Order: sequence, then structure tokens, then C-alpha cells
Amino acid sequence: MVTGVFDDERQNVFWIVGSGMDRRHATTIRPGAVYAGQVISALCEQPLKIPQATPNGRMPRSKAVTDRCEECARLVADADFAETAWDF
Repeated sequence: MVTGVFDDERQNVFWIVGSGMDRRHATTIRPGAVYAGQVISALCEQPLKIPQATPNGRMPRSKAVTDRCEECARLVADADFAETAWDF
């Protein structure tokens, strides 16, 4: 009998605050894999501009943002993604 080694693995989704935005959107693209200023798509198809990294020793401004896009949240719940909040 062959067992599925990857049966319990789920797709990751990252909640980020794009530059100039006031709420988090979800994306399956790992934000650290793209450069600052690049535009990627959220699950809701909203374009997200990746912000600059926060200098060491400072707290990212996005850390305090807890509001989430309702459409992204619905899509994440429907697909049972593994969720991570990502701050720059």
C-alpha cells in the first residue's frame, strides 16, 4: 500500500499590506521572493505593490494593520489555505 506523503500539505497564502493600502490582501506568491516595487496579484485580483523592507531595529508600519480584504478572506476559507501574515 502506498500512502500519500503530501496529503496533509496545504497551499500557503500570505496576508500582506501593499504599498499605499490600508488592509491586508492574500496572495500565494511568497512576498520575499519578489523585489520591492514589483506588482503582484492578490487572490481577489487586486494589484499589490510590494513595499520596501523596514530597516533593522524598526517595526514595520503594516504590523498594526489587521483589517483583511473580505473577498480574499472568503477565497482563503473556501480553499482551506495555510495562512501567514507577512510584514516588511
